[in-house]
Amino acid sequence: MTAPSNIITIGGGKGGIGKSVMCTNLAVGMALSGHKVVLMDTDYGASNLHALLGIGNPKRGFVDFFNHDSDDVNSILLDTGIENLKFVSGAGDNPGSANLDANHKEKIQSFISKLNADTVFIDLGPGTNFNVLDYYNIGTQGVVLTVPEMPSVLNAFSFIKAALFRKLDQEFIEYPFFSELVNVVQNSEEANQMYSIDKLKERVDAREPYMIPRFEEIVASFRPNLVMNRVRRQQDLILGQNLKKLAKKYLDVDLDYLGYVIESERVRDSVNDMIPFLIKDPQSKPSENLQKVIGGLTNSDIHLIKKDGTIFVSKQVRLSSSWGK
Repeated sequence: MTAPSNIITIGGGKGGIGKSVMCTNLAVGMALSGHKVVLMDTDYGASNLHALLGIGNPKRGFVDFFNHDSDDVNSILLDTGIENLKFVSGAGDNPGSANLDANHKEKIQSFISKLNADTVFIDLGPGTNFNVLDYYNIGTQGVVLTVPEMPSVLNAFSFIKAALFRKLDQEFIEYPFFSELVNVVQNSEEANQMYSIDKLKERVDAREPYMIPRFEEIVASFRPNLVMNRVRRQQDLILGQNLKKLAKKYLDVDLDYLGYVIESERVRDSVNDMIPFLIKDPQSKPSENLQKVIGGLTNSDIHLIKKDGTIFVSKQVRLSSSWGK
């Protein structure tokens, strides 16, 4: 059994922006291109990702792994009917409190490490509670989804900031003063002073300057991928560029803008039919958009063609510019 080499988490903070649809179709596309994929729904208590796969009323889910002593990860893996793709439902009661304690985190890491998969996709619930942020930061690749509306873009920025500050807080968890500095962001009177990563860095440097090299290392390694959903016009893409600028200016974070998916009735129809749009119509414009996003995540170019009910896949791995010189 080979432990997953890639964990892709999909977040965005705001609900209703299409995270589950995006996550499902990304997992489907990755599976169709030959990766062994496990798709996990972590929106406990409001899980609906199974419906997007045409699975009704899952009898078991990830919470069963929390509530029982069994270490058999296969006991909760569900067949999707799609080659190379397994599914873990989030159906059931929320395990414990809103925050993942050390035991839960250890069990999650253990669960993922035992999966026979190349890639694990984790679909996050809405909001920025510690549960959501800790799941997001588990990823080797994080995707932040937004839609071309200013409130959603600002919400995505808040999600990125919260995830970064949470990552820093967990790294320096043995220093209580650091948690106090990070948590002051929740105080509206102090928010403007702590709005940027530079302000936080200044306060840390004034207190414990030896922490700064590790601080800077964590910030530099935090590089979310950005995807814009429900794009209707070329002008909508500018909001993605604006989010990139905000993240760089206030957080010193470089966002990788992977691409976008257009607004389309075909996507809505696929949701109603409970068939991923990448399978229902792989040559539609939204599917073409999504294939480019998958290419950005895998450093490859994939193309799907459906003929006589069969999907054919071509895949080319991109070589770095240093090759062939």
